[in-house]
Amino acid sequence: MILKDIYYLSNQLVNEALEYAELSKRYTSNRHDFHEGGLSNKKQKMYEGKLGEKIFKTFLLENRIKFEEDKSRYDEADLFDFILPDGTTIDVKTRTKPFHIRTLELVEQFQKNAKDIYVSVRLFDNLRSGKILGWVSKEDILRINRIENHGYLDNYTIYDNELRSMTELWDLYLNKHIQN
Repeated sequence: MILKDIYYLSNQLVNEALEYAELSKRYTSNRHDFHEGGLSNKKQKMYEGKLGEKIFKTFLLENRIKFEEDKSRYDEADLFDFILPDGTTIDVKTRTKPFHIRTLELVEQFQKNAKDIYVSVRLFDNLRSGKILGWVSKEDILRINRIENHGYLDNYTIYDNELRSMTELWDLYLNKHIQN
């Protein structure tokens, strides 16, 4: 497994994220939009989230893992960020500040459409690089069962010391999906 301390995004991946954010900003939910700034900030937050996904996509590509990326339309909620050939679903959670120390998943969203794996990514300020922090399974989230409300609905909350290593993700899920 190739695991880098820092992943750098290609212009193509940055442009994919920007295009998606521009198209989807009007359709991003207002119900749990806790960010100020209207449509332009919705676009920015969507862009940052998509960049986090592109960092994980870079990891998958560099490790030659077979996967399908979410293909839902920009005006629909996605069912997953990535899916492996065996049907394992992956959701990428992107953080943008060094003081962000937890991974959050809306309780309501988890109850409607829990993913198998949640990967935490830290996007750096330049919006062109970041690092993969670790992951948790949906079973981990239910076992820890910590629900917190930070002023914008209830979230399952996983702290950094509770994240699993990427080596464990490799051993449990990813190594069986290497392309020949």
